[in-house]
Parts: sequence; structure tokens; C-alpha cells
Amino acid sequence: PLRIKVFMWFVHKQVILTKDNLAKRNWVGSARCSFCDHNETIKHLFLDCSLAKILWWSIHIAFNINPPTSINMLFGTWLDGVDSDIVRHIRVGVCALLWA
Repeated sequence: PLRIKVFMWFVHKQVILTKDNLAKRNWVGSARCSFCDHNETIKHLFLDCSLAKILWWSIHIAFNINPPTSINMLFGTWLDGVDSDIVRHIRVGVCALLWA
């Protein structure tokens, strides 16, 4: 769906309104992640948070694919070497999970 495509474009450009980006806009509030006790950044929320790690671990088990280590890798070389027949399905599933 278009809303997920737009969301992923925002993730790629790293302009999602995570708490660190809100603070840059003079937002007053806790910068801590709602799921753990670390500062909330785009990288943290989608890759490093304990909840995100559970999702990436599930993808690793299901498809034997190592998780990306950066946002740039997620949109770049992350799925290099994976069978091209399933790459599209993996991308759609991951995008939907990140959006959710």
C-alpha cells in the first residue's frame, strides 16, 4: 500500500519523527524508547531495540538471512545473494513489519 511505501521512504531518508528527531524540533518529553531504556533513534527503533531484535531474529530463523546492521544496509546490500524469487516477498513482509 502507498502508506507503507511513503513510510519506508521516510525511514530511508531518516526523517521519521522518533523522539530524537522530535527533540530537534523543540519537543519536550522523554527521549527514551517506549520498549526499553535507550534513547530512541531511527536505528535504535528499527534495528537495535530489543523488540526489533526479536523480529529480526524471527526473519533470520525463517529465511536464514542475517539482519541489517544499518538503515543504509536495509535499503542497499542487505538482501544481496538471496534468491531473487523470494526477495520481493521478504521486502514486502519486512516493510509491513516495520510499519506496524
